[in-house]
Amino acid sequence: QVLTRMRQHVEAAQLYEVAGAYDQAATLYIQDLNFEGAAPLMSKITTPKLHLQFAKAKESRGCYREAIVAYERARDLESIVRLNLEQLNEPQKAFQLVREIKLPAGAERVAEYCRKQGNIPGAVEFLLLAKNEEEAFHLAERHDEMETFENGLEGKGTREQHMAIAKYYEQRAMLPNAAKQYALCEEYGMALKLYLRVGEKEIDNAIEVVGKARSDTLTHTLIDYLMGESDNVPKDPNYVYRLHKALGNFMQAANTALIIAKQEQEMGNYKAAHVLLFRTYQDLRAQKLALP
Repeated sequence: QVLTRMRQHVEAAQLYEVAGAYDQAATLYIQDLNFEGAAPLMSKITTPKLHLQFAKAKESRGCYREAIVAYERARDLESIVRLNLEQLNEPQKAFQLVREIKLPAGAERVAEYCRKQGNIPGAVEFLLLAKNEEEAFHLAERHDEMETFENGLEGKGTREQHMAIAKYYEQRAMLPNAAKQYALCEEYGMALKLYLRVGEKEIDNAIEVVGKARSDTLTHTLIDYLMGESDNVPKDPNYVYRLHKALGNFMQAANTALIIAKQEQEMGNYKAAHVLLFRTYQDLRAQKLALP
């Protein structure tokens, strides 16, 4: 302490070090800008403030990798992100860190970096991590990166967000994508309408929507479509079977399965008939229902 008052920091630090008072020794070394003396002690220091001082000092002298180690010990993650982006040109390390810890301030910095680099998908992703969802949506909308925005929501979007995405896709005639978003908003009527406009390749999704909706109106709309009421082209009876299952109408599904199986047998497709009937048998047993 006498040496400290006399501003003989190095000598005082050396005595503190011998005494095992590493925090005091490191403090004096850093004050005296004696980083060579402080460096061996830093692994023994638990005080974040000292690590932060050491990190800033190392950064100011361009020793960025040593600064990052010190920032890690100081738990200053935002500074690690900043150095990786601005000094070390190692953006992927910054990206990975922000993704892992979901640090809003770091995500904002990464988003701005991505924007300057012309990496719009990255900017959208990190704006979402920064909780700047409105700006992320508008950026995705302007640059046709809505799929990135949609994926970034990770199934946790609000009704308003899914409605906005649905309208974006609908305006661009991306009907299956729009229908999926309408379904997430529980706008089942609109979802079904769009799936049916696409046609037979979206019937499975239409069945799923009607199964969730439990609406007589939508059920009849889909059945009419499957029966060919709209285009005079009856669809594969297996779709009716799947629809009844989706609605929980297992007895009706079983009766439909019997009709389909008979048709398959008449065409010599005995294996397909057997598989269908066995699956129906398992469904009925699981529901504790009698065989038709």
